[in-house]
Amino acid sequence: MFELAAPAAGDFTTTTRYVALDTETTGRDPDADEVIEVGAVAFDLEGATETYQTFVRPYRLPDYQVERLTGIRAADLESAPRFASVAGELREFIGSSPLVGQNIAFDLAFLERGGVVPPGAAIDTFELAQLLLPGLSDYSLRGLAAHLGIEFPVRHRALADAEASRLVFLALRQRLAELPSWLLEQVGRLAAAGGWSLAAVIADVLAAGGGAGDGRAGASAEELLAPAGEPPRPLQAIKGAAPASDTESLRLLSLAASLPEHFGAGFERRLEQEEMAAAVSRSLRERHHLVVEAGTGVGKSLAYLLPAALHAVRTGERVVVSTDTLGLQEQLFAKDLPVVQELVRRAEGQELRTAQLKGRRNYLCLQRWSASRFAPPATKEEAILQARLLVWLTRTQTGDRAELGLHSSFEGAWSKLSAEDTACLTNGCSFARSGACFLLRARRRAEAAHILVVNHALLLTDIATGGHVLPAYSRLVVDEAHNLEDEATSRLAFRASEGDVAAFLDRIGRRAGDRGSLVHSLQEAARGSGEVLGPGAYIAGVGSALLDAAGRARQRLSTPFRLLNRVLREHGASDRETEERLLITRATRVQPLWSDVQIAAEDLHAALRQLAGLLADVHGLLESAGYGLMDQEGLTAEVAGLWQEASSLMEGLGAALLSEDASLICWLERERGTGEVAVCTAPLQVSEILRRELFERKDSVVLTSATLSAEGSFAYLRERVGLDEAEELLLGSPFDYPESTLIVLPRDLPEPNDREYALETAELLVEACRASGGRALLLFTSYGSLMAAYEQIKAPLESEGILVLAHGVDGSPRQLLAALRENNRTVLLGTASFWEGVDVAGEALSLLVIARLPFAVPTDPIYQARSALYDEPFDQYALPQAVLRFRQGFGRLIRSRTDRGVLLVLDTRIRSRKYGEAFLRSLPRCTVRDLAAREVPGAIEAWLSRPPAVAAAGRVEPAQAS
Repeated sequence: MFELAAPAAGDFTTTTRYVALDTETTGRDPDADEVIEVGAVAFDLEGATETYQTFVRPYRLPDYQVERLTGIRAADLESAPRFASVAGELREFIGSSPLVGQNIAFDLAFLERGGVVPPGAAIDTFELAQLLLPGLSDYSLRGLAAHLGIEFPVRHRALADAEASRLVFLALRQRLAELPSWLLEQVGRLAAAGGWSLAAVIADVLAAGGGAGDGRAGASAEELLAPAGEPPRPLQAIKGAAPASDTESLRLLSLAASLPEHFGAGFERRLEQEEMAAAVSRSLRERHHLVVEAGTGVGKSLAYLLPAALHAVRTGERVVVSTDTLGLQEQLFAKDLPVVQELVRRAEGQELRTAQLKGRRNYLCLQRWSASRFAPPATKEEAILQARLLVWLTRTQTGDRAELGLHSSFEGAWSKLSAEDTACLTNGCSFARSGACFLLRARRRAEAAHILVVNHALLLTDIATGGHVLPAYSRLVVDEAHNLEDEATSRLAFRASEGDVAAFLDRIGRRAGDRGSLVHSLQEAARGSGEVLGPGAYIAGVGSALLDAAGRARQRLSTPFRLLNRVLREHGASDRETEERLLITRATRVQPLWSDVQIAAEDLHAALRQLAGLLADVHGLLESAGYGLMDQEGLTAEVAGLWQEASSLMEGLGAALLSEDASLICWLERERGTGEVAVCTAPLQVSEILRRELFERKDSVVLTSATLSAEGSFAYLRERVGLDEAEELLLGSPFDYPESTLIVLPRDLPEPNDREYALETAELLVEACRASGGRALLLFTSYGSLMAAYEQIKAPLESEGILVLAHGVDGSPRQLLAALRENNRTVLLGTASFWEGVDVAGEALSLLVIARLPFAVPTDPIYQARSALYDEPFDQYALPQAVLRFRQGFGRLIRSRTDRGVLLVLDTRIRSRKYGEAFLRSLPRCTVRDLAAREVPGAIEAWLSRPPAVAAAGRVEPAQAS
């Protein structure tokens, strides 16, 4: 437990000298990599500076990726000293001054590895910016410099980065000094309690007389909050207005040309966009469902948003828009909807109100925060989070955690403060009564919005709870609808390992003194009630009963999972590239070992049932009035969450292990990281749920995406999601694919299961990426095959100045895509998420490689169970699923009218097997060439060297050879 000691000014002396420092290294691992350059700037607050810079000769020269990033060549390092030779002078330059740097812990790790351990505080400009600039989209050094108006022309060189860190620090320190002194003192106490180095900066500011005076020694929770705006008005129809006609929707779309500030001077009329807008307008007006595929470049967002906005404004009926990815959700809300609002204002003279709604876990619960505000934080993460919240709450209107950009290490701390599992809207919470509650604000904005943007997860949660999550609506647009079945499966799935159950039991408590546990919270609340024989004492006694019940469950936990481990080991097939998995079938359940599993699982189930019953009793007691416990409302919410989790574990494990439910898929899976066995279930079919709870209950549902059809038919999608009656619209792209896109099919490569496939395709990949000069995205269906290719192509390509980056090795998807955009001579290897959502226009992505046709892994339990429902599982299920995935991958290549590119398919089954034609027929008409592998590089180079041509818009036919 951290103590909250105030960072009094007298405990520190005003710092007169800081040292901003940066290092360039051969990699990110201080145990395996080395420093190649050090840059440092000593400075004070008066502007005086002194610099230090040196190259450092490593024992292993940096690879091309480092050379490309930094510009430091091997020749620069040949005559440089070893780190041991400069350690002494670097130590002397730093002295006892606090160090300043962006992600300074990274640099410190390398310095300490070399024997340089600076004694002063280490101040991270990244952490300081997160405290003072909540909601910023980019906290990189470049992003901070741009936001603060700091020139930063040279990057990824040690001295330049150190100088930029100095200027960023000074700008942020000035903002720190402008905060109220009482707020600085509270943040400083929390920072000190968490061992956060920023405590020293805050103390330094206070000691120097910083901190704005505002006449208050502190602030109540309510006073701290940013003022809330006026409550939104309820939706109302325009009196006498008729629902919008197709013509009126198209007229609104045509007005987009009058907004060059949003679209530029070259806004183009697209017939496909107009056809889609008219169809969406009819669907909303005539109350029928619509499924529409809109190819790349159609502009489908405006095509459904404009008719939806016009309909909502005129009729006063809310339209909900659901997306699968956060990127599209943010694009709609931050980019597209403001345009739509302006067009509606010009055309209708009306205000279009929009809102975004997320799950409860995304919002801060002010009641929970207020109760914990002055309590000693239990962990460093809790202390840091509380400090950041204090500053953020003076500014935020939403209380949405997305504005904080929290790292995963803060999940535990945030979960104690989020609005998940709270009863704050019904239990008389003071923040709810005053209208300050962020969740209540979000719901009121949603209820007053003409267009409400949500994600598929929240949409499906609303369906699962009978409509208790979203405000009432009867019209829905589902964008990225190709993922609707998968998301519904995920929302209704269950997964639990022994570690998951143990972690839940630990949250109840292992022993009476466990801080952070429910039992400890109950004891502290009872102690605070001040009544020796009152209801608080009874609640404390209930805590002892909970400890005993959790202990019994813990004793019965290991046996069923040990037996399940045996089942998986003896009956499961190990897949080298994925987790070891076993579909639990009737044949599994009749094995003698399964009887032992059921006996042990029944014992655990009974213990969890008893624990859930106790939690239900405690929840009922806490909801009663008159207990007078400390933070009774927060405690009630905590118990409610644990009760729900206990019930979920009990029901999920029971359904998987104790019964045979034909509507569930059950399987065992070994987790890669821990080696533990997880028990998993998912619905066998979601189509009936979606049919009954979505399509039959709503007046109009529009499903749209760039990839919904397989071979020109929506039959597969409609069958999978339960959409029986709907108008269909299949729109091509306005792009001239025969002119812009070459599909290359090597005819003499081994098939993917051949032992020579990896070697021969790697050789072709090297030559193909040389021919394209990088500018390539390579898509794989498994991480194992990605790594095999990465290891074989990296060295030969980087020896020629082409950077090779891999998903899961060289950074996050966002970082890798940024690298591809910034440096054309880059090859990016991706799997999973890179098959969709990647938008890199222009020459930066000119070569797209699909290594294998994207069939599902045959051992995947969900695939196994669902394919068994078909008479012809390959033709009816596996093939359409793979075709849709293939089309999603293809869509990464051509993103604008002026793009030009090559698709290289390394899987010869696309020609050698009869089903291969299904993949080609599902693509737009392109130029297709069957070539020998040796001819491929020349064809790529020749195609990409031709100047782009922009053809007139028109419908796109399927791919054909030429």
